[in-house]
Amino acid sequence: MNDLAKQLLDAGFRPRRRFGQNFLFDDNFLAALIREAALSPDDLVLEIGTGPGQLTERLAAHAAHVVTAEIDERLHAFARGRIPARNVDFWQGDAIPGGGELHRELVALVRSRLGTRRLRMVANLPYAVGGAILLALAEEQLPAADALCTLQEEVADRLCAGPGDEAYGPLGILLGRRADVRKVRDVPPQLFWPMPRVQSSLVHIRFGVRPFEGDWTGYKTFVKAIFGFRRKTLQAGLRRMGRGGAGEFASARPEMLTPGELETVWRAGHPGNA
Repeated sequence: MNDLAKQLLDAGFRPRRRFGQNFLFDDNFLAALIREAALSPDDLVLEIGTGPGQLTERLAAHAAHVVTAEIDERLHAFARGRIPARNVDFWQGDAIPGGGELHRELVALVRSRLGTRRLRMVANLPYAVGGAILLALAEEQLPAADALCTLQEEVADRLCAGPGDEAYGPLGILLGRRADVRKVRDVPPQLFWPMPRVQSSLVHIRFGVRPFEGDWTGYKTFVKAIFGFRRKTLQAGLRRMGRGGAGEFASARPEMLTPGELETVWRAGHPGNA
């Protein structure tokens, strides 16, 4: 068992499943993660999921400043007590309450530290909210340049899936509309403590590569709604949504349409966004 894990146990800490607490303690992988991030002394790094701070302290050694967020009060206090770095802000709370909007206090803290720095996210993201956090950054709730993070493999597959894939759906379509997503490598469960029952992946996302013009909220609502009828024809799904506009894709199923084709259908039904 890792020394840091022993310190946690000695302090009476037990991981909470509801927070998805599986910590990366493998020194070789953490070193590889830092190399892959290629941080510069001008970077401001956002980390969501401080844990005991094993990644935080490495980020602080390579970046200008780190803002790290942790929902668990016990871990927040533990990490804050063991990391003396002056260039780290420790924030305690739910980074994305409700699953859609980043916490306004966290956003304000990050913006207060930004200045002319480049904002990047490097994190072992909590499994339950990793996709939602990445989508929030793609929506420019914060001006992040990119993100390098570990996710549950199932979520990573959803981000990278294409038409016809079982994992293809709203999350990957929406994130891919505004960002480039690349799976870097798989991460075996034995690199975590406690060892999760699922596989993980390291992914890299570049934000801001495809600006969206028009009603993003309306488009997002449409994509989520039409995938409620993913195996029906597009025409049947649109009819159930009380609208038409299937055009040349009438007989196709939503799960077989490319993101561009889905956007074409949506814009056809919303002339003001054409």
